[in-house]
Amino acid sequence: MKFKFSLLIIILFSVFINAGDNQKARLIVKIKGLKNDQGTVKVALCNSSENYKEDLAPFKAAIIEIKNNQAIAVFDNLPAGNYAVKAFHDENNNDDFDTNFLGIPKEDYGFSNNARGLFGPPSWDAAKFQLNKIDQIVEINFN
Repeated sequence: MKFKFSLLIIILFSVFINAGDNQKARLIVKIKGLKNDQGTVKVALCNSSENYKEDLAPFKAAIIEIKNNQAIAVFDNLPAGNYAVKAFHDENNNDDFDTNFLGIPKEDYGFSNNARGLFGPPSWDAAKFQLNKIDQIVEINFN
């Protein structure tokens, strides 16, 4: 009888421990330093170096309204893991990241960890972060 009770306790304990592994998280992306409230902010949430690349679709995306020179995107039900965020201020709402004839951006942009690239976007390693809390906040400054 003691063996069955002990086995039941061990099984229940392992179920509770493993239940925490499957919890989903909420990521709140706060974008600050926008120069005006015109247009929208386009946000891409990437969960691998492959979909972080410029020409591939992100894991999740959002188009956010701007209020008081800031914008907030919320991504729910995310599994724990590595992520990176990239965003730009689509000031004229043409759904494109506008650049001049030399490829220099005309619209503000930013990345998680406030990472910066030298000639182009920062690397996945520079922008990635570990999502490991139920509610986690990432702040990106556009200025």
